Amino acid sequence: MAQRTRTNGSSPFEAAVENIERELGKLQKQLKSGRKDLEKRIEKGRKQLISDVRKNPAFKRAVSLRKDAEKQIETGVENMLSAFQIASKRDVDRIDRRLKTINKKLTDIEKSA
Repeated sequence: MAQRTRTNGSSPFEAAVENIERELGKLQKQLKSGRKDLEKRIEKGRKQLISDVRKNPAFKRAVSLRKDAEKQIETGVENMLSAFQIASKRDVDRIDRRLKTINKKLTDIEKSA
């Protein structure tokens, strides 16, 4: 069989491959552009949904109830610890800070003596 050539010297097969590669390049650009547009639309929708949810009275009420529950739990824990004469984490942290300050002062006094 004789091989047909195009005017530029390439075979029909090579021309078909080049054409397919060109078309694939165009398709890749279209897909990339479409993906970016879709990502923008999704992000805009996500932000709008968050905004709408935060404006919803039920969400505001749930946040308020959560804060109230946290306060009640903290108060209950503090009362229980106080009843059993157990130091809370806040008390321990406060005592730890005081001890560090006293320790630093003692170290300074020892150095100067």
